[in-house]
Amino acid sequence: MSVGFVSGVELSRRLYDDAVQPLLSRYLPGLTYSAALIGVGSEVLGFDTQRSTDHD
Repeated sequence: MSVGFVSGVELSRRLYDDAVQPLLSRYLPGLTYSAALIGVGSEVLGFDTQRSTDHD
């Protein structure tokens, strides 16, 4: 099965939706928090490409 390019922002959103948010909701209901993608890579600003995934 071949998977096409998925941006860093999309991967981060999927991780949050599939893993982080369900755990927080289950174990810390009502907790006020924020989530963000932080770093120095091109994916932070949405400039990542299929080629840029081969480094950093």
